[in-house]
Amino acid sequence: MTGDRPLAGRTAIVTGGGRGIGAATAGALSRDGARVTVFGRTASFLDARVLAGEAALAVVGDVSREEDVARLLVTHEAELGPCDLLVNNAGILLRALAEELSPAEWRAQLEVNLTGAFLCARAVIPGMKRRRRGRIVNVASISGTTGAERSSAYGASKWGLIGLTKCLAEELRPHGVQCFSVSPGSVDTEMLKQTPFTPDMSPAEVAKVIVWCAGGAPDAMTGANVEVFG
Repeated sequence: MTGDRPLAGRTAIVTGGGRGIGAATAGALSRDGARVTVFGRTASFLDARVLAGEAALAVVGDVSREEDVARLLVTHEAELGPCDLLVNNAGILLRALAEELSPAEWRAQLEVNLTGAFLCARAVIPGMKRRRRGRIVNVASISGTTGAERSSAYGASKWGLIGLTKCLAEELRPHGVQCFSVSPGSVDTEMLKQTPFTPDMSPAEVAKVIVWCAGGAPDAMTGANVEVFG
């Protein structure tokens, strides 16, 4: 690593990388020297990141589909090399009271927000273990430790994501791989506009914390849930 580009020589995958926190994270990682693949469902958002120089590669797909995740890793490794860093940022929010939320809407949020993170982690872990290095950063939420009305599925998925982070950290600790979760409060994103909450921070501010977990955080912090709210 070099002083002004501490992630030079490393590669990263950022899910949900087309806009919001994911786009800001992809740009910050790229500026720090990483070669970044952005992954998501909307090609135009992803391509914009590449055109802006905030990512090296765009791959379209759905984190909740095993075949899409497998294709993501194969494409990333073929174009950029082994994955050193995974940022699980993809997420959706469907707000409703619990009795009004359909089982399909419940499952959709858990599939993307939690199962998607599991599938992506599951894909990169074998290579990280072989190389005895790597970091996984899961973007959780303040909703992962507090409750909010009309957010039962979203909150459950983020509570689960923090639990997944802690379990992965223990599994990977002996193999030189670290895992963190980052839990922001109200971020100025399109998702927040679906809620009655006002933004307390920008995507760029959250991205700074994610990038720190990706490189600067001590190995001993593995398993930590880093809260980004007051």
